[in-house]
Amino acid sequence: MDQHQRGSKCRSVSKTTTRTPTNSLVPTFDKVHECLGVDFPWNLDWIVESYPFAIHGSGSRVNPGYHLLSVDVAASSIRVRSNRCTGSRGANSTGCASCAGLGPSIAVVRGWAQESPGKKPSGRLSHKQLAKKISGLYKELQTERLKRNNSRKYLIRAKRRIESYRILVDVISTNDVPGLPRLLSTAKKEGWGASKITEQANLAVRGLYHPCNYTELDKDLAILAYEYGGDALLHALHRSPFAFPTRFTIADLRRSSSLSITVGPVKMMDLLRNIEILFKDIPVGEEGRILHTLSQDEIAGDGRPCYLDRTDEIAGLCEHASTELDTLKMGSDLTAVHAAAKAVREGRVHVGKEFSVAAISRHSSRDYGAKPVLLMATCKQNSWQENAKILQMISTAWKLSPYGEILHGPIPAFASDGDPKRKAALYLLCMHRKVKPGDALYPHIAGLRGLNLFTSEDFATMEFDPKHSWKRIRKTFCSKEGLLANGVVVNKNLLAQWLERLSGHDWSGQSIHALLNPKDPQHVPSTVKLLTLIGDLRFLDASNFTPAEANTHRALCILGEMFEALLDPFINPNLSLSQEIIQLVKFAHLSCALYLKHGSAFMPPQLYGDLQSLVKSAIFKIAHSKVLNPSLKVFLCLLGDDVLEILFGRSRMIGGHAPNMAIDELRRRFGSALRIDEIFTRRPHLEKLAHRLSLGRSRDVDHLSPRNFIGDLTASSCDIQACYDEGVEQAVEFLKRYGYEIDFDALFSKPDVDLMRPNGGKYPGVSKEVDRSLDEDLAVPDAADSDGAGLSPAEILRFDGAATLAAETAACSAAQPHSVWMKLDTDDDRKVAHKKSILRTLMDPTLDIEHAKSHDRLLRIRCYSIGGEKWDRAASKIHDKTASDHLLKLEGLFATLVAVNKTQVALAILHCTVIKSLATHPPTYLDAAPTAELNLPDSRYEVSGQILSLVPFVDQSNTLSWAWTTKFIGFESAKAKHANSNSAALQRHLSICVNGRLALPLSTPEVMPARALLDDLAADVLPDAAEAVESTWIFSNSQLDVMKSTLLARGQQEEIRTQIPVYGPVKEGGKFPYETSLDTDSAQPSTQNGSKSGFISHCLPSIIAPSPKDGRRKCLICGKEILGTERQNHMGKHIILSLHGIQEENLIAAVSSSYPCGFCGSSMSNGACALSIRGGKAISTCHEVYEFQIKAASKSTTAKACTNVPITCALCPQTHWKYNMPAHLLESHPRWELTTEKKKRQDFEAKIALAEGEEGRLGVIAAEKRSATEPPNSDPPRPSKAARLAHETDTLNGGLQVLQDSDTGVGSSNGMDVD
Repeated sequence: MDQHQRGSKCRSVSKTTTRTPTNSLVPTFDKVHECLGVDFPWNLDWIVESYPFAIHGSGSRVNPGYHLLSVDVAASSIRVRSNRCTGSRGANSTGCASCAGLGPSIAVVRGWAQESPGKKPSGRLSHKQLAKKISGLYKELQTERLKRNNSRKYLIRAKRRIESYRILVDVISTNDVPGLPRLLSTAKKEGWGASKITEQANLAVRGLYHPCNYTELDKDLAILAYEYGGDALLHALHRSPFAFPTRFTIADLRRSSSLSITVGPVKMMDLLRNIEILFKDIPVGEEGRILHTLSQDEIAGDGRPCYLDRTDEIAGLCEHASTELDTLKMGSDLTAVHAAAKAVREGRVHVGKEFSVAAISRHSSRDYGAKPVLLMATCKQNSWQENAKILQMISTAWKLSPYGEILHGPIPAFASDGDPKRKAALYLLCMHRKVKPGDALYPHIAGLRGLNLFTSEDFATMEFDPKHSWKRIRKTFCSKEGLLANGVVVNKNLLAQWLERLSGHDWSGQSIHALLNPKDPQHVPSTVKLLTLIGDLRFLDASNFTPAEANTHRALCILGEMFEALLDPFINPNLSLSQEIIQLVKFAHLSCALYLKHGSAFMPPQLYGDLQSLVKSAIFKIAHSKVLNPSLKVFLCLLGDDVLEILFGRSRMIGGHAPNMAIDELRRRFGSALRIDEIFTRRPHLEKLAHRLSLGRSRDVDHLSPRNFIGDLTASSCDIQACYDEGVEQAVEFLKRYGYEIDFDALFSKPDVDLMRPNGGKYPGVSKEVDRSLDEDLAVPDAADSDGAGLSPAEILRFDGAATLAAETAACSAAQPHSVWMKLDTDDDRKVAHKKSILRTLMDPTLDIEHAKSHDRLLRIRCYSIGGEKWDRAASKIHDKTASDHLLKLEGLFATLVAVNKTQVALAILHCTVIKSLATHPPTYLDAAPTAELNLPDSRYEVSGQILSLVPFVDQSNTLSWAWTTKFIGFESAKAKHANSNSAALQRHLSICVNGRLALPLSTPEVMPARALLDDLAADVLPDAAEAVESTWIFSNSQLDVMKSTLLARGQQEEIRTQIPVYGPVKEGGKFPYETSLDTDSAQPSTQNGSKSGFISHCLPSIIAPSPKDGRRKCLICGKEILGTERQNHMGKHIILSLHGIQEENLIAAVSSSYPCGFCGSSMSNGACALSIRGGKAISTCHEVYEFQIKAASKSTTAKACTNVPITCALCPQTHWKYNMPAHLLESHPRWELTTEKKKRQDFEAKIALAEGEEGRLGVIAAEKRSATEPPNSDPPRPSKAARLAHETDTLNGGLQVLQDSDTGVGSSNGMDVD
């Protein structure tokens, strides 16, 4: 304290201080003050660092309000003197009152010392704060330095990136990079940089990288390119920068089932198959079932027949071929082909120059293209009754097919282009039944006065294509008679004069002449233009017309109003459905009035009937839509068969320079056209429509399709009655304006009078008058009367489709397998050719030309195709017409019966691995088989698979179920005496093969996550499956009971029981049979298996297992049970006794006398029980077949005396049983002993001779002794050489002339030895 009391006044403070022993800093004053200042505690960190001494500096701008006198470091206090110090001190204090009151100022400074330095001025910071601020600034400096370095690096990288993008742009702009959009798409997906993109682009330019992530658009464009331009165009586009997909990439998208071509009479099976192919994959949209239209027309062909390898038929002949020829199948020889060629040359049968096509189209805004369900060649000489029957069959097939009316909706309209014969057929079918009260349609059309209410039995109406009708109207204008309207004859000369008066049209040159005399009479735009221009004549200024001109103008105005009412509903997309119906009704009544006044002079009665039918069909289509679904849209632009014409146009366009085609080529083109139609449905902007089908008031308006109409076209929006009345009223008012008053109500109140019969009586549409609206060479052929007596053949209207289908199915099931190769009638019996080549050659009209000397190279080089088998990819597709859920497919599941432990028959669930059809020769391996054919009594299928290893478990609902462990059960062989668990499980241990009758196809079972099963199963039951797979199959115990019950009924049949495979004990894979003793409420003991309470077993003790591997079957001749390995030996005895004429006793059937089969004894003629040799084993299509080694069976022993084995003829490729070979030689090679080389003959004779003592061991000698009918003979009966030579005497005039024929290849001049 003494140190603080030096000097009593403190006016000025010296800038120097001295350190005192107490470590206090004491300022030196120039003047001694009485006030010594006041001490204040600092109480912060070390005062030297924490006090802001800078505030007392000479340059400080901070005024704390006091002077610092001294600092006591030890006491952490400061002595200060106020700037307002009075110099005197109080009695009890060392300082004055001003100095004593500096506490708040000290607190402020202390607060400064506690603040964060932040951005505070350095003049008031302590040492500690300055150090902290410097440290922060240093860190900021370091951060800024890092930012600068990073910015420099970013700049360098940015420059590099810009350079890489520049290089990329250079590569893209200077090279045609194939598939660039797909490359960029891949780059985005994979996150490539510019350098990687550049690298891949360079590889693509060099052809080393091909981006294959094709979009749907890429594939659609590739299909269009292939269908329109062929493989060459697609290849060029694939090699171009567009890099289209190859034809292999789009192969699966183009692959479709081949349509059935009708040969002979129309078959229900063909119609049903085509309906299934075309409609089974069409989804039923949100609108549900919709309306459809059945249309029929003809397309030109190239007039040549073709061969159908699927059915072995000759296609392309007219519909009368089936009545003139015995068969249309080519068969195994040239008989049928020669007969067909002869009938064609004689004119009894025609090669169809046209093909009749019937198609069904959907009345919808999408996928409305024609889908052909009937393809058949025609000579167009059939009657209208035959045509009516065809249409009735198609309609019936649509109703019977599950993919027809049941799924997609009815056919309320039959469409045609106006063909006279077809029109009569349509009148028969569609004018048969009158809509009456109680019918669904009646409330919607009952009040429409004048509307014809006759329909088909299914309420279908007929409609004729409007575009054809428009063209026929123009043809009527351009005919020499013209047409009569309001007493004025309107022809093309009159029209030419009046059209010149229209302003705003350039009629220079030949424009009017070209409009009235078109080079292309099928050109629709010019027709529409002419009819609309006639409508424009109404607006001419008639003030200066002469009376004659005024009268003509009135007639033209009536025609113009009528034609506008006819055209607008089809070419004006802004009209609503109600407005369209008003216009059509107006047209119907205007035309009716003119027809009443002028009759056929107004227009041909057939054309009038077609137009009225069109209006009627439009009204009925709305009524049908209201009944089916009022929210459906009705598109009048789809009336008629225009969609079929579009299909024809695309088919011709696909042909390029060959628009006409054979019927098999037409089928292929139809498939292509349907694919194109599907693409254009999804991408309408890609389609360029045919100019001839363009519609509109100008040539720039495209053909209008459903998507172009923007008005309200829903059926519910149209009040049919109100629209009909409005249309009638407009027609009456218009006629009254031109002086023609008519009372339609009074007219239609008469019986049998309506718009289609304005004069009552017969329908004008089927008039026998010549139709001048058609070409002159198209006369109406025997048009029948339109009343019931003339058009109601009962056999057509009461056609029974179900019975016809059943008969066709039965006939089809009896069809024999066939080959596409045929033996030729040449001296070389081994010469074969493809049937397609044979048909093309023999049906060629230039066949009588000597091709080798012809100047026509195409004739010189014509010959049969080279033989040789090829992989028939379509052969395995025998299930094309079967729905997917009615097929057993590879990788599918089926249940069967298996005998385990040699005696225990049990249920087994198998995973299908092989499906083999024995109906072909050799057998065919399939990827699927129809379930309906698997279980037929004569099933020709064998199914192989692996047995699933199942384990039982009880789920949370206390239900017993079975889970697949992902393993398969393997068995020991039934012949194994001891189980060998150490040996490896071979395929024969794991694969089970059963006859189709024992296979029960299963639907896909429930799938459960494998790990979830661990909660219900023991830890050691499913350890691997839960880790290896994500899910497994689950079967409920009740499902297994159903399988067991079904197979029990089959297994109790003896012929099926004997085919149950027999095995030894389980070798690997788990437990089998499926048994468990789990206690569950649902796992009650089954009464049929007799298991004890609480024990579940899926064995079938009531079925006795057959002997292991014996395959016992009843002999079809004597009925005895014969061991499997003894059937060939046993049947051989029956055959040889029959050949010797020995009658056996107690036979249930006789051995065939014509080439008996060595397995079953029935005839092998006509391809039955076809025989071959493969791998030294006998292969046959016989039901009783089993494989055996031919070499071993060729030796006659006491145990197996018969040597009747397959032998390939030494003179031809045919294979026959040994006992049948003499008959084959006598029938096919009667001179073989004379024409065959001696050594070859001797070897073959030794091969076909019976073994010594064979007949004795087979009982022939003993039987002959008992019968005493003829002496024993060591050989089978065979005509002697003398007998054969005598048989040849009548047929051989050259003796051994065949030996001199060096071209036959049977013999040669060397080594020929003739006895």
